[in-house]
Amino acid sequence: MKHEQDVPIGYLQRRQIEARVLIPFIEACLGRSGEVRTRELVTATIRRLTTADGAKWAETHGCSLASPRSFAEDLCARGGIDVVGQTDDHLDFNVTRCRCAEFYKGLGLADIGNLVHCNRDHAMNVGFDPDIELARMHTLAEGTSHCDFRFGKKPARET
Repeated sequence: MKHEQDVPIGYLQRRQIEARVLIPFIEACLGRSGEVRTRELVTATIRRLTTADGAKWAETHGCSLASPRSFAEDLCARGGIDVVGQTDDHLDFNVTRCRCAEFYKGLGLADIGNLVHCNRDHAMNVGFDPDIELARMHTLAEGTSHCDFRFGKKPARET
């Protein structure tokens, strides 16, 4: 017999369900603890919880430098990926459409979307493959034209 908890849900649907709890909680924290403390707390919590998601990402999308693009295409952008460079050691792409950013923007809460969704990227990457670095300076949730994902293999350690 299949139980409700056995039914898989999509990435965006999971973020929407989480938002119903997180948004009122974050708003309460903002009123009580202020913006700086609330952002620190939410960022640390989101990143801690998300590292394990990176390991699941690797199981589903493989563990290679091409995998972040596969993940982004599958779960976030649906056609909004522009590869700007790719070598054996580096993958650079821009996300020009993100359904999660659109969801939070539609609620008038793009700043909270950046806080609870975009903050996941670096932690997911660590869980995915700690030998790959992620640099990202801009996000759609911040109001820029794209999210700039830059993945590169970390230099080999000397022994």
